[in-house]
Amino acid sequence: MEVLIVGAGPVGLTAACELARHGIRPRIIDKAPLPSPFSKALGIHARTMEVFERMGVDGAFLEQGMKVHGINIWLGSDKRTIKVRFDGLDSPYPFILDLPQSQTERILSQCLTERYGVRIERGVELLELEQRDGFVEVKLLHPDGTEETAQTAWLLGMDGAHSTVRHRLGVPFEGSAYPESFVLADVRIEWDLEEDLFQFFSHDQGILAAFSYGNQRYRLMADAEGGADPDGKVQEPTLEQFQRIVDERCPVPAKLSEPVWLAGFRTHLRHVKQTRHGRVFLAGDASHIHSPAGGQGMNTGIQDAFNLAWKLALVVKGHAEPSLLETYPVERIPVAESVLKMTDTMMKIVTEHHAVVQKLRNHIAPFIVNSEIVQHRMREQLSEIAVHYRHSPIVREHHASLLHRLIHSKVRAGDRAPDVPDVIGPDSEAKRLYEILRGTNHALLLVVKDWLPVGGELDRLSRWSRLLDVYVVAENTPVQPNEHYSLIQDPEQRIAQRYGLNHNTMILLRPDGYIGYLGDSFDFGSLQSYLDSFLIP
Repeated sequence: MEVLIVGAGPVGLTAACELARHGIRPRIIDKAPLPSPFSKALGIHARTMEVFERMGVDGAFLEQGMKVHGINIWLGSDKRTIKVRFDGLDSPYPFILDLPQSQTERILSQCLTERYGVRIERGVELLELEQRDGFVEVKLLHPDGTEETAQTAWLLGMDGAHSTVRHRLGVPFEGSAYPESFVLADVRIEWDLEEDLFQFFSHDQGILAAFSYGNQRYRLMADAEGGADPDGKVQEPTLEQFQRIVDERCPVPAKLSEPVWLAGFRTHLRHVKQTRHGRVFLAGDASHIHSPAGGQGMNTGIQDAFNLAWKLALVVKGHAEPSLLETYPVERIPVAESVLKMTDTMMKIVTEHHAVVQKLRNHIAPFIVNSEIVQHRMREQLSEIAVHYRHSPIVREHHASLLHRLIHSKVRAGDRAPDVPDVIGPDSEAKRLYEILRGTNHALLLVVKDWLPVGGELDRLSRWSRLLDVYVVAENTPVQPNEHYSLIQDPEQRIAQRYGLNHNTMILLRPDGYIGYLGDSFDFGSLQSYLDSFLIP
Protein backbone atom coordinates (compact mmCIF):
# COMPACT_ATOMS: atom_id res chain seq x y z
CA MET A 1 0.00 0.00 0.00
CA GLU A 2 1.05 3.56 -0.62
CA VAL A 3 -1.49 5.12 1.77
CA LEU A 4 -3.73 3.52 4.42
CA ILE A 5 -6.50 5.68 5.87
CA VAL A 6 -8.00 4.59 9.20
CA GLY A 7 -11.49 6.06 9.60
CA ALA A 8 -14.24 6.52 7.02
CA GLY A 9 -15.93 9.58 8.48
CA PRO A 10 -15.99 12.96 6.69
CA VAL A 11 -12.27 13.54 7.29
CA GLY A 12 -11.06 10.14 6.10
CA LEU A 13 -13.41 10.20 3.11
CA THR A 14 -12.20 13.67 2.10
CA ALA A 15 -8.59 12.50 2.24
CA ALA A 16 -9.40 9.37 0.22
CA CYS A 17 -11.31 11.31 -2.46
CA GLU A 18 -8.58 13.92 -2.77
CA LEU A 19 -5.78 11.38 -2.98
CA ALA A 20 -7.74 9.52 -5.67
CA ARG A 21 -8.37 12.78 -7.56
CA HIS A 22 -4.61 13.39 -7.52
CA GLY A 23 -3.94 9.92 -8.90
CA ILE A 24 -3.14 8.00 -5.70
CA ARG A 25 -5.33 5.00 -4.91
CA PRO A 26 -5.59 4.75 -1.09
CA ARG A 27 -6.88 1.95 1.06
CA ILE A 28 -9.50 3.06 3.60
CA ILE A 29 -10.82 1.04 6.55
CA ASP A 30 -13.32 1.65 9.35
CA LYS A 31 -14.01 -0.63 12.30
CA ALA A 32 -17.76 0.15 12.29
CA PRO A 33 -19.64 -2.44 10.20
CA LEU A 34 -22.02 0.19 8.81
CA PRO A 35 -22.04 3.97 8.33
CA SER A 36 -23.52 5.88 11.26
CA PRO A 37 -27.22 6.77 10.72
CA PHE A 38 -27.10 9.75 13.09
CA SER A 39 -27.00 13.39 12.04
CA LYS A 40 -24.02 14.37 14.26
CA ALA A 41 -22.25 17.39 12.68
CA LEU A 42 -24.72 19.50 10.69
CA GLY A 43 -23.20 22.78 9.53
CA ILE A 44 -20.98 22.99 6.44
CA HIS A 45 -19.25 26.37 6.28
CA ALA A 46 -18.33 28.44 3.22
CA ARG A 47 -14.67 27.44 3.08
CA THR A 48 -15.59 23.75 3.23
CA MET A 49 -18.06 24.29 0.37
CA GLU A 50 -15.17 25.84 -1.61
CA VAL A 51 -13.19 22.67 -0.87
CA PHE A 52 -16.09 20.55 -2.09
CA GLU A 53 -16.25 22.65 -5.27
CA ARG A 54 -12.61 21.86 -6.05
CA MET A 55 -13.40 18.20 -5.38
CA GLY A 56 -16.35 18.36 -7.79
CA VAL A 57 -19.03 17.37 -5.25
CA ASP A 58 -20.49 20.78 -4.39
CA GLY A 59 -23.55 20.18 -6.59
CA ALA A 60 -24.65 17.14 -4.59
CA PHE A 61 -24.32 19.07 -1.33
CA LEU A 62 -26.25 22.08 -2.62
CA GLU A 63 -28.99 19.83 -3.93
CA GLN A 64 -29.53 18.08 -0.61
CA GLY A 65 -28.58 20.69 2.01
CA MET A 66 -30.51 23.52 3.64
CA LYS A 67 -29.07 27.03 3.24
CA VAL A 68 -28.92 28.92 6.54
CA HIS A 69 -28.29 32.63 6.06
CA GLY A 70 -27.58 33.74 9.60
CA ILE A 71 -27.85 33.33 13.35
CA ASN A 72 -30.65 34.76 15.47
CA ILE A 73 -29.55 35.20 19.10
CA TRP A 74 -32.26 35.71 21.73
CA LEU A 75 -31.04 37.45 24.88
CA GLY A 76 -32.47 36.82 28.33
CA SER A 77 -36.12 36.16 29.08
CA ASP A 78 -37.49 38.89 26.80
CA LYS A 79 -37.57 39.02 23.01
CA ARG A 80 -34.44 41.08 22.31
CA THR A 81 -32.42 39.59 19.49
CA ILE A 82 -29.12 39.95 17.69
CA LYS A 83 -28.75 38.81 14.09
CA VAL A 84 -25.50 37.73 12.46
CA ARG A 85 -25.95 37.51 8.68
CA PHE A 86 -23.76 35.65 6.21
CA ASP A 87 -25.07 37.47 3.12
CA GLY A 88 -22.02 39.75 2.91
CA LEU A 89 -19.51 36.90 2.98
CA ASP A 90 -16.79 37.09 0.32
CA SER A 91 -17.44 33.62 -1.05
CA PRO A 92 -19.61 31.93 -3.68
CA TYR A 93 -21.29 30.26 -0.69
CA PRO A 94 -22.52 33.08 1.60
CA PHE A 95 -24.38 30.76 3.98
CA ILE A 96 -24.01 27.72 6.19
CA LEU A 97 -25.26 24.57 4.51
CA ASP A 98 -27.12 22.39 6.98
CA LEU A 99 -26.93 18.70 6.18
CA PRO A 100 -26.78 15.71 8.54
CA GLN A 101 -23.32 14.18 8.76
CA SER A 102 -24.75 10.86 7.63
CA GLN A 103 -25.62 12.54 4.30
CA THR A 104 -22.21 14.18 4.05
CA GLU A 105 -20.60 10.76 4.46
CA ARG A 106 -22.96 9.24 1.90
CA ILE A 107 -22.08 11.87 -0.76
CA LEU A 108 -18.34 11.48 -0.17
CA SER A 109 -18.61 7.67 -0.12
CA GLN A 110 -20.41 7.69 -3.45
CA CYS A 111 -17.75 9.96 -4.91
CA LEU A 112 -15.00 7.63 -3.70
CA THR A 113 -16.57 4.38 -4.87
CA GLU A 114 -18.40 5.42 -8.04
CA ARG A 115 -16.01 8.04 -9.42
CA TYR A 116 -12.70 6.55 -8.32
CA GLY A 117 -13.51 2.87 -7.77
CA VAL A 118 -12.11 2.77 -4.21
CA ARG A 119 -13.94 0.38 -1.89
CA ILE A 120 -14.43 1.26 1.78
CA GLU A 121 -13.49 -1.74 3.93
CA ARG A 122 -15.99 -1.66 6.78
CA GLY A 123 -15.75 -3.79 9.90
CA VAL A 124 -11.94 -3.81 9.60
CA GLU A 125 -10.15 -2.75 12.77
CA LEU A 126 -6.58 -1.58 13.30
CA LEU A 127 -5.03 -3.69 16.07
CA GLU A 128 -1.39 -2.70 15.99
CA LEU A 129 1.03 -0.44 14.14
CA GLU A 130 4.80 -0.32 14.14
CA GLN A 131 6.98 2.09 12.23
CA ARG A 132 9.92 0.53 10.41
CA ASP A 133 12.56 1.86 8.03
CA GLY A 134 10.61 3.26 5.08
CA PHE A 135 7.13 1.91 5.93
CA VAL A 136 4.54 1.25 8.63
CA GLU A 137 3.58 -2.31 9.50
CA VAL A 138 -0.02 -2.77 10.63
CA LYS A 139 -2.10 -5.65 11.95
CA LEU A 140 -5.76 -5.57 10.90
CA LEU A 141 -8.72 -7.56 12.20
CA HIS A 142 -11.37 -8.47 9.60
CA PRO A 143 -15.09 -9.09 10.32
CA ASP A 144 -14.67 -12.87 9.97
CA GLY A 145 -12.03 -12.88 12.72
CA THR A 146 -8.99 -13.27 10.46
CA GLU A 147 -5.95 -11.10 11.08
CA GLU A 148 -3.93 -9.47 8.33
CA THR A 149 -0.40 -8.10 8.54
CA ALA A 150 0.31 -5.45 5.91
CA GLN A 151 2.74 -2.67 5.11
CA THR A 152 1.95 0.87 4.04
CA ALA A 153 4.24 3.72 3.08
CA TRP A 154 2.01 6.26 4.88
CA LEU A 155 -0.71 5.91 7.52
CA LEU A 156 -3.42 8.52 8.12
CA GLY A 157 -5.20 8.42 11.49
CA MET A 158 -8.61 9.98 10.85
CA ASP A 159 -10.56 7.76 13.22
CA GLY A 160 -12.18 10.27 15.55
CA ALA A 161 -11.88 11.39 19.15
CA HIS A 162 -11.20 7.86 20.44
CA SER A 163 -8.56 7.31 17.75
CA THR A 164 -6.93 3.88 17.79
CA VAL A 165 -4.06 5.29 15.72
CA ARG A 166 -3.38 7.96 18.35
CA HIS A 167 -3.54 5.38 21.15
CA ARG A 168 -1.18 2.99 19.34
CA LEU A 169 1.28 5.85 18.82
CA GLY A 170 1.08 6.63 22.53
CA VAL A 171 0.42 10.31 21.85
CA PRO A 172 -1.13 12.27 24.77
CA PHE A 173 -4.51 13.91 24.08
CA GLU A 174 -4.04 16.92 26.31
CA GLY A 175 -6.96 18.81 27.83
CA SER A 176 -10.07 18.07 29.84
CA ALA A 177 -13.85 17.84 29.76
CA TYR A 178 -16.06 20.86 30.31
CA PRO A 179 -18.02 20.74 33.57
CA GLU A 180 -21.32 21.33 31.75
CA SER A 181 -23.45 18.47 30.42
CA PHE A 182 -25.73 18.72 27.40
CA VAL A 183 -28.64 16.96 25.75
CA LEU A 184 -29.62 16.90 22.09
CA ALA A 185 -32.66 15.93 20.09
CA ASP A 186 -33.42 15.61 16.37
CA VAL A 187 -37.12 16.48 16.17
CA ARG A 188 -39.86 18.18 14.21
CA ILE A 189 -40.78 21.66 15.48
CA GLU A 190 -43.90 23.67 14.78
CA TRP A 191 -43.30 27.38 15.42
CA ASP A 192 -43.28 30.73 13.59
CA LEU A 193 -39.51 31.32 13.49
CA GLU A 194 -37.48 31.64 10.26
CA GLU A 195 -36.23 28.28 9.11
CA ASP A 196 -33.18 29.74 7.32
CA LEU A 197 -31.67 31.09 10.56
CA PHE A 198 -30.00 29.27 13.43
CA GLN A 199 -31.94 30.10 16.58
CA PHE A 200 -29.96 30.49 19.80
CA PHE A 201 -31.69 31.25 23.10
CA SER A 202 -29.60 32.59 25.98
CA HIS A 203 -32.08 32.23 28.85
CA ASP A 204 -31.61 32.85 32.57
CA GLN A 205 -32.15 29.11 33.16
CA GLY A 206 -29.71 27.93 30.50
CA ILE A 207 -29.11 27.80 26.78
CA LEU A 208 -31.06 26.30 23.90
CA ALA A 209 -29.92 26.08 20.27
CA ALA A 210 -31.96 25.03 17.23
CA PHE A 211 -30.35 24.14 13.90
CA SER A 212 -32.66 23.58 10.96
CA TYR A 213 -32.02 21.04 8.23
CA GLY A 214 -35.27 21.50 6.30
CA ASN A 215 -38.89 20.41 6.34
CA GLN A 216 -39.37 21.61 9.94
CA ARG A 217 -36.71 19.19 11.16
CA TYR A 218 -34.27 20.59 13.75
CA ARG A 219 -31.34 19.62 15.91
CA LEU A 220 -31.88 20.94 19.43
CA MET A 221 -29.12 21.30 22.02
CA ALA A 222 -29.46 22.47 25.62
CA ASP A 223 -27.89 22.30 29.07
CA ALA A 224 -28.74 19.01 30.73
CA GLU A 225 -31.10 19.54 33.66
CA GLY A 226 -29.65 16.79 35.83
CA GLY A 227 -25.99 16.98 34.83
CA ALA A 228 -23.79 13.93 34.57
CA ASP A 229 -23.59 10.88 36.87
CA PRO A 230 -20.40 10.06 38.86
CA ASP A 231 -19.04 8.19 35.82
CA GLY A 232 -19.45 11.26 33.62
CA LYS A 233 -22.39 9.87 31.65
CA VAL A 234 -25.37 12.05 30.79
CA GLN A 235 -28.79 10.43 30.81
CA GLU A 236 -30.69 10.33 27.52
CA PRO A 237 -33.55 12.86 27.63
CA THR A 238 -37.16 12.17 26.77
CA LEU A 239 -39.22 14.18 24.33
CA GLU A 240 -41.32 15.45 27.25
CA GLN A 241 -38.21 16.72 29.04
CA PHE A 242 -37.09 18.56 25.93
CA GLN A 243 -40.55 20.07 25.50
CA ARG A 244 -40.28 21.49 29.04
CA ILE A 245 -36.87 22.98 28.25
CA VAL A 246 -38.21 24.59 25.07
CA ASP A 247 -41.29 25.93 26.86
CA GLU A 248 -39.04 27.50 29.48
CA ARG A 249 -36.31 28.97 27.27
CA CYS A 250 -38.00 29.77 23.96
CA PRO A 251 -40.06 33.03 24.01
CA VAL A 252 -42.40 31.86 21.22
CA PRO A 253 -44.79 28.87 21.22
CA ALA A 254 -43.16 25.68 19.91
CA LYS A 255 -44.40 22.09 19.70
CA LEU A 256 -41.96 19.18 19.41
CA SER A 257 -42.76 15.83 17.81
CA GLU A 258 -41.35 12.90 15.83
CA PRO A 259 -38.02 12.41 17.66
CA VAL A 260 -35.36 10.58 15.66
CA TRP A 261 -32.38 10.86 17.98
CA LEU A 262 -32.19 11.76 21.68
CA ALA A 263 -28.86 11.73 23.53
CA GLY A 264 -26.91 13.19 26.41
CA PHE A 265 -23.25 14.13 26.16
CA ARG A 266 -20.33 16.06 27.59
CA THR A 267 -17.90 18.05 25.51
CA HIS A 268 -14.12 18.25 25.75
CA LEU A 269 -11.28 20.59 24.86
CA ARG A 270 -8.32 18.40 23.87
CA HIS A 271 -5.53 18.37 21.29
CA VAL A 272 -2.23 16.73 20.39
CA LYS A 273 0.92 18.81 20.24
CA GLN A 274 2.15 17.20 17.03
CA THR A 275 0.11 15.81 14.12
CA ARG A 276 2.99 14.08 12.31
CA HIS A 277 4.84 11.13 13.81
CA GLY A 278 7.24 9.71 11.25
CA ARG A 279 5.10 8.18 8.52
CA VAL A 280 1.87 8.54 10.52
CA PHE A 281 -0.38 11.61 10.43
CA LEU A 282 -3.34 12.58 12.62
CA ALA A 283 -6.21 14.77 11.44
CA GLY A 284 -9.68 15.87 12.49
CA ASP A 285 -11.06 14.72 15.85
CA ALA A 286 -8.13 12.32 16.21
CA SER A 287 -5.95 15.38 16.78
CA HIS A 288 -8.26 18.05 18.21
CA ILE A 289 -11.73 18.19 19.77
CA HIS A 290 -13.61 21.12 21.24
CA SER A 291 -17.07 22.39 22.05
CA PRO A 292 -19.70 22.41 19.28
CA ALA A 293 -19.94 26.20 19.52
CA GLY A 294 -19.63 27.64 16.03
CA GLY A 295 -19.88 24.25 14.31
CA GLN A 296 -16.13 24.17 13.59
CA GLY A 297 -15.16 20.54 14.25
CA MET A 298 -16.05 18.67 11.06
CA ASN A 299 -15.11 21.66 8.89
CA THR A 300 -11.66 21.97 10.45
CA GLY A 301 -11.08 18.23 10.05
CA ILE A 302 -12.09 18.25 6.38
CA GLN A 303 -9.69 21.10 5.74
CA ASP A 304 -6.94 19.20 7.60
CA ALA A 305 -7.43 16.35 5.13
CA PHE A 306 -7.56 18.69 2.13
CA ASN A 307 -4.29 20.34 3.18
CA LEU A 308 -2.51 17.02 3.64
CA ALA A 309 -3.80 15.16 0.57
CA TRP A 310 -2.23 17.24 -2.22
CA LYS A 311 1.14 17.31 -0.46
CA LEU A 312 1.14 13.57 0.17
CA ALA A 313 0.11 12.87 -3.43
CA LEU A 314 3.06 14.89 -4.76
CA VAL A 315 5.47 13.07 -2.45
CA VAL A 316 4.10 9.61 -3.30
CA LYS A 317 4.39 10.35 -7.04
CA GLY A 318 7.96 11.60 -6.61
CA HIS A 319 7.13 15.18 -7.59
CA ALA A 320 7.97 16.76 -4.22
CA GLU A 321 10.58 16.37 -1.54
CA PRO A 322 9.37 14.46 1.57
CA SER A 323 10.12 17.62 3.55
CA LEU A 324 6.95 19.10 2.03
CA LEU A 325 4.97 16.96 4.50
CA GLU A 326 6.48 18.88 7.41
CA THR A 327 4.36 21.84 6.34
CA TYR A 328 1.15 19.94 7.22
CA PRO A 329 1.57 20.40 11.00
CA VAL A 330 3.24 23.79 10.50
CA GLU A 331 0.16 25.09 8.66
CA ARG A 332 -2.67 23.23 10.37
CA ILE A 333 -1.72 23.13 14.06
CA PRO A 334 -2.04 26.95 14.42
CA VAL A 335 -5.47 26.71 12.78
CA ALA A 336 -6.56 24.04 15.26
CA GLU A 337 -5.22 26.08 18.18
CA SER A 338 -7.13 29.12 16.96
CA VAL A 339 -10.35 27.10 16.66
CA LEU A 340 -9.89 25.66 20.16
CA LYS A 341 -9.38 29.15 21.59
CA MET A 342 -12.40 30.60 19.75
CA THR A 343 -14.79 27.78 20.66
CA ASP A 344 -13.60 27.80 24.28
CA THR A 345 -14.32 31.52 24.53
CA MET A 346 -17.76 31.08 22.96
CA MET A 347 -18.51 28.18 25.29
CA LYS A 348 -17.66 30.17 28.41
CA ILE A 349 -19.70 33.15 27.28
CA VAL A 350 -22.87 31.22 26.48
CA THR A 351 -22.76 28.93 29.56
CA GLU A 352 -22.21 31.70 32.10
CA HIS A 353 -24.73 31.22 34.93
CA HIS A 354 -23.94 34.15 37.23
CA ALA A 355 -27.02 36.38 37.16
CA VAL A 356 -25.13 39.69 37.22
CA VAL A 357 -22.73 38.59 34.47
CA GLN A 358 -25.65 37.29 32.39
CA LYS A 359 -27.45 40.63 32.66
CA LEU A 360 -24.31 42.58 31.79
CA ARG A 361 -23.62 40.27 28.82
CA ASN A 362 -27.16 40.61 27.50
CA HIS A 363 -27.04 44.41 27.60
CA ILE A 364 -23.57 44.86 26.15
CA ALA A 365 -23.67 42.17 23.45
CA PRO A 366 -26.09 43.99 21.07
CA PHE A 367 -23.86 47.08 20.90
CA ILE A 368 -20.81 44.97 20.10
CA VAL A 369 -22.26 42.35 17.74
CA ASN A 370 -24.39 44.77 15.70
CA SER A 371 -21.26 46.67 14.64
CA GLU A 372 -20.51 45.95 10.97
CA ILE A 373 -16.81 45.50 11.79
CA VAL A 374 -17.66 42.79 14.31
CA GLN A 375 -20.24 41.23 11.98
CA HIS A 376 -17.62 41.06 9.21
CA ARG A 377 -15.05 39.47 11.49
CA MET A 378 -17.56 36.95 12.87
CA ARG A 379 -18.63 35.93 9.34
CA GLU A 380 -15.05 35.39 8.20
CA GLN A 381 -14.01 33.52 11.36
CA LEU A 382 -17.03 31.22 11.54
CA SER A 383 -16.97 30.47 7.81
CA GLU A 384 -13.20 29.73 8.04
CA ILE A 385 -12.39 31.83 4.96
CA ALA A 386 -10.15 33.89 7.25
CA VAL A 387 -7.78 30.92 7.63
CA HIS A 388 -4.37 31.70 6.13
CA TYR A 389 -0.85 30.24 6.00
CA ARG A 390 1.17 33.46 5.77
CA HIS A 391 3.90 32.09 8.04
CA SER A 392 4.30 28.80 6.17
CA PRO A 393 7.77 27.95 4.81
CA ILE A 394 6.26 27.17 1.40
CA VAL A 395 4.74 30.59 0.70
CA ARG A 396 6.80 33.46 -0.67
CA GLU A 397 6.45 37.04 -1.90
CA HIS A 398 8.72 38.92 -4.27
CA HIS A 399 8.13 42.69 -4.42
CA ALA A 400 9.94 45.58 -6.04
CA SER A 401 9.42 47.45 -2.77
CA LEU A 402 7.67 46.92 0.55
CA LEU A 403 5.86 50.25 0.10
CA HIS A 404 4.46 49.07 -3.23
CA ARG A 405 3.04 45.96 -1.59
CA LEU A 406 1.51 47.87 1.31
CA ILE A 407 -0.17 50.37 -1.00
CA HIS A 408 -1.52 48.07 -3.67
CA SER A 409 -1.88 44.41 -2.67
CA LYS A 410 -5.12 43.30 -1.02
CA VAL A 411 -3.89 39.74 -0.65
CA ARG A 412 -0.75 38.13 0.70
CA ALA A 413 1.10 34.92 -0.03
CA GLY A 414 -0.50 32.29 2.17
CA ASP A 415 -4.00 33.78 1.91
CA ARG A 416 -6.97 31.94 0.52
CA ALA A 417 -7.23 33.05 -3.11
CA PRO A 418 -10.45 35.08 -3.49
CA ASP A 419 -12.95 34.05 -6.14
CA VAL A 420 -13.77 36.48 -8.96
CA PRO A 421 -17.01 36.38 -10.98
CA ASP A 422 -17.58 36.97 -14.70
CA VAL A 423 -14.19 36.40 -16.27
CA ILE A 424 -13.82 34.75 -19.68
CA GLY A 425 -12.24 31.32 -19.41
CA PRO A 426 -10.11 29.48 -21.99
CA ASP A 427 -13.34 28.07 -23.47
CA SER A 428 -14.55 31.67 -24.14
CA GLU A 429 -17.40 31.34 -21.62
CA ALA A 430 -18.02 33.65 -18.66
CA LYS A 431 -17.21 31.85 -15.42
CA ARG A 432 -16.05 32.36 -11.88
CA LEU A 433 -12.30 32.09 -11.37
CA TYR A 434 -12.85 29.08 -9.08
CA GLU A 435 -14.62 27.24 -11.90
CA ILE A 436 -11.62 27.71 -14.19
CA LEU A 437 -9.03 26.60 -11.64
CA ARG A 438 -10.48 23.29 -10.46
CA GLY A 439 -7.52 21.15 -11.53
CA THR A 440 -5.06 19.29 -9.31
CA ASN A 441 -1.94 21.20 -10.45
CA HIS A 442 -0.50 24.44 -9.19
CA ALA A 443 -1.99 27.29 -11.25
CA LEU A 444 0.12 30.28 -12.29
CA LEU A 445 -1.77 33.48 -13.14
CA LEU A 446 0.25 36.04 -15.12
CA VAL A 447 -1.81 39.20 -14.73
CA VAL A 448 -0.73 41.35 -17.67
CA LYS A 449 -0.66 45.14 -17.58
CA ASP A 450 1.93 46.30 -20.08
CA TRP A 451 3.99 43.32 -21.26
CA LEU A 452 3.21 39.80 -22.33
CA PRO A 453 5.80 37.14 -21.50
CA VAL A 454 6.31 34.88 -24.48
CA GLY A 455 8.73 32.34 -25.89
CA GLY A 456 11.95 32.10 -23.96
CA GLU A 457 10.57 33.56 -20.75
CA LEU A 458 7.87 30.93 -20.43
CA ASP A 459 10.23 28.24 -21.70
CA ARG A 460 11.93 28.53 -18.33
CA LEU A 461 8.82 26.94 -16.78
CA SER A 462 8.68 24.02 -19.21
CA ARG A 463 10.37 21.69 -16.73
CA TRP A 464 7.30 22.10 -14.53
CA SER A 465 4.77 21.54 -17.31
CA ARG A 466 3.29 18.39 -15.71
CA LEU A 467 2.82 20.14 -12.36
CA LEU A 468 1.91 23.68 -13.41
CA ASP A 469 -1.00 25.14 -15.36
CA VAL A 470 -0.17 28.61 -16.72
CA TYR A 471 -2.82 31.25 -17.46
CA VAL A 472 -2.30 34.70 -18.93
CA VAL A 473 -4.90 37.11 -17.53
CA ALA A 474 -5.36 39.95 -20.00
CA GLU A 475 -7.76 42.88 -20.21
CA ASN A 476 -8.05 43.26 -23.98
CA THR A 477 -4.69 41.98 -25.18
CA PRO A 478 -5.17 40.53 -28.66
CA VAL A 479 -3.26 37.33 -28.01
CA GLN A 480 -4.05 33.71 -28.71
CA PRO A 481 -3.35 30.84 -26.33
CA ASN A 482 -0.42 28.65 -27.31
CA GLU A 483 1.55 25.72 -25.97
CA HIS A 484 2.87 27.85 -23.12
CA TYR A 485 -0.35 29.08 -21.53
CA SER A 486 -4.14 29.35 -21.61
CA LEU A 487 -5.89 32.71 -21.82
CA ILE A 488 -8.26 34.25 -19.27
CA GLN A 489 -9.87 37.45 -20.54
CA ASP A 490 -10.79 39.99 -17.88
CA PRO A 491 -12.16 43.06 -19.72
CA GLU A 492 -13.47 44.66 -16.52
CA GLN A 493 -10.19 44.02 -14.68
CA ARG A 494 -12.07 42.20 -11.94
CA ILE A 495 -9.10 40.05 -10.92
CA ALA A 496 -6.74 43.03 -10.69
CA GLN A 497 -9.29 44.98 -8.63
CA ARG A 498 -10.12 42.10 -6.29
CA TYR A 499 -6.47 41.27 -5.66
CA GLY A 500 -5.39 44.93 -5.50
CA LEU A 501 -3.04 44.86 -8.48
CA ASN A 502 -1.96 47.62 -10.86
CA HIS A 503 1.15 46.07 -12.39
CA ASN A 504 2.41 42.91 -14.02
CA THR A 505 1.89 40.28 -11.35
CA MET A 506 2.56 36.57 -10.82
CA ILE A 507 0.09 34.72 -8.60
CA LEU A 508 0.77 31.04 -8.00
CA LEU A 509 -2.18 29.16 -6.54
CA ARG A 510 -1.55 25.90 -4.74
CA PRO A 511 -3.77 22.86 -5.39
CA ASP A 512 -5.74 23.71 -2.21
CA GLY A 513 -6.63 27.21 -3.46
CA TYR A 514 -4.18 29.17 -1.30
CA ILE A 515 -1.64 31.63 -2.73
CA GLY A 516 1.81 30.03 -2.67
CA TYR A 517 3.78 32.73 -4.48
CA LEU A 518 3.04 36.41 -5.17
CA GLY A 519 5.32 38.68 -7.17
CA ASP A 520 4.78 42.20 -8.56
CA SER A 521 6.86 41.57 -11.69
CA PHE A 522 7.45 38.77 -14.15
CA ASP A 523 10.63 37.61 -12.42
CA PHE A 524 10.77 34.00 -13.61
CA GLY A 525 14.09 33.42 -11.87
CA SER A 526 12.53 34.13 -8.47
CA LEU A 527 9.52 31.93 -9.27
CA GLN A 528 11.77 29.09 -10.41
CA SER A 529 13.77 29.34 -7.19
CA TYR A 530 10.52 29.06 -5.23
CA LEU A 531 9.36 25.98 -7.16
CA ASP A 532 12.80 24.36 -6.78
CA SER A 533 12.52 24.68 -3.00
CA PHE A 534 9.98 21.86 -2.67
CA LEU A 535 9.00 20.43 -6.09
CA ILE A 536 10.87 17.90 -8.22
CA PRO A 537 10.45 18.40 -12.01
